[in-house]
Amino acid sequence: MKATVADLGQLLSQVNQVTALLQRSATVPDEVGQLIDSFESALGAATPLRLQADPYLTTTLWAAAFRAEKALRHDDAAQRRRDVRVALEQLRHALRDLTEDRPYADDAPVREVLNRTVGILAAPQKTLADLLGVSGRQLQRWLADDGSEPGSDDAARIRAVGQVVNQLRHSFTGPGVLAWFHRAHPELGRPPVELLDDPLCYPRLLAAAAGARAMTA
Repeated sequence: MKATVADLGQLLSQVNQVTALLQRSATVPDEVGQLIDSFESALGAATPLRLQADPYLTTTLWAAAFRAEKALRHDDAAQRRRDVRVALEQLRHALRDLTEDRPYADDAPVREVLNRTVGILAAPQKTLADLLGVSGRQLQRWLADDGSEPGSDDAARIRAVGQVVNQLRHSFTGPGVLAWFHRAHPELGRPPVELLDDPLCYPRLLAAAAGARAMTA
């Protein structure tokens, strides 16, 4: 099967419900165990690569699901409850972040991606325009309510920048994210901003951003 963002949103709601139930119980209620046992089918764990999402988050998600399943088999009731609670909390955070990443998906309107990126960075328009490789006036036209739509090449760069910013926001402030783009990166061999001119480098940029997030997780 292939889990969709809607599926993950529904699963997040269920995890929130059983987490609240677990908090009120001295042991692990049957409802909690039943939900944990459903994770494999709900997430498509047998074919995890079919879930198209941030690799860092999907890895965290499946690790938490495995930890919850393992915790459920613990012989000591008190330890079982503690381990299940920790695993469910990790799973809940991963599900939340995956559903929040939805606005940056390839089929999301590019102007929505741009507006979200502007909101996260909270930087002067000239700074963001430089990052996107356009003039400040062009950026203003895109941001205007009745403004023009970015062309395909510009849209691809906007999405790449948005996805990287969305990754880094978990680790850095807005100014810190901007600094990341302009500092020489040890794995990339140069400042990430220099790779934005080549769409073939976008996967490397996203991987580097995910790596920065993993280091601070």
